[in-house]
Amino acid sequence: MAAALDSCGRLSDRELEILLLAAHGMSDADMSHRLSISPRTVASHMRSIREKLCAKNRTHLVAIALRVGILALRTDRLDRLDETFRLTGRSGVDGVNGVQVQRVGVA
Repeated sequence: MAAALDSCGRLSDRELEILLLAAHGMSDADMSHRLSISPRTVASHMRSIREKLCAKNRTHLVAIALRVGILALRTDRLDRLDETFRLTGRSGVDGVNGVQVQRVGVA
């Protein structure tokens, strides 16, 4: 499998937070309200995440994040659709085959 991330594909803590909210189906406006930041700031973060993950759209973004291990499906909260995904603690992928992973302090 070719690398899904560019050479500087590590996501910041805020980008990881926004990625998780996007994976749960939140719109930019919803994220803006929830995080108390402007919709333009959310859109900027989403654009940066898409560029770092080389994603074409939100759906592709979530698929890539799952594939490279940034996001994982939760199996402990099957009753809560708004908690379908969780962050794994990975912020991106290094290397051509996506084998080496950069870990960040996310529980």
